[in-house]
Amino acid sequence: MKKCLECGGKITSFKNKPYTYDECGLDVIIHGLTQFKCEKCGEVYVSLPNIEKLHRVIGGFICSQRKSLLTSAEIKFLRKDLHLKSKELASALGIRPETISRWENDKEPIGETQDRLLRSIYMNYASESANSVICHGVVQMFSGLPRERSKIKSPKKIELNPTDWLGAGMELC
Repeated sequence: MKKCLECGGKITSFKNKPYTYDECGLDVIIHGLTQFKCEKCGEVYVSLPNIEKLHRVIGGFICSQRKSLLTSAEIKFLRKDLHLKSKELASALGIRPETISRWENDKEPIGETQDRLLRSIYMNYASESANSVICHGVVQMFSGLPRERSKIKSPKKIELNPTDWLGAGMELC
């Protein structure tokens, strides 16, 4: 019998409930994961296999969204998944570090040009880290972006199944 790490109570498993993966800073819902719950204190545990690949899928999903500019949370997620400090990302984008801070703290929206460049940098990184091309249609992806996206709201949540990042293929867009 498995015991709770918090209180030592009995743990039961279940698989029929979506898991909210808010640890990544976004509203991501994962279906089909086995979760564990302590019957005594109610603590819930989950094991996320291959978290790096999961993050590439989330990042690819974010980058392939065409309707709106990147949100503050999405910018922060992409920067962290790129393993970059604000200063390093600012240098790559040719802007001042304070601008990254304003974007991530929702004080100022990202500009159209920087939005496209950050998406491109991320998709290139994701392809390199997977040792394969993740998105064959980057030019088409950017060509399909509307010219004025600053007023369009981004989708609130991302919904995934383990097969979305644990399957054989990893074509994101």
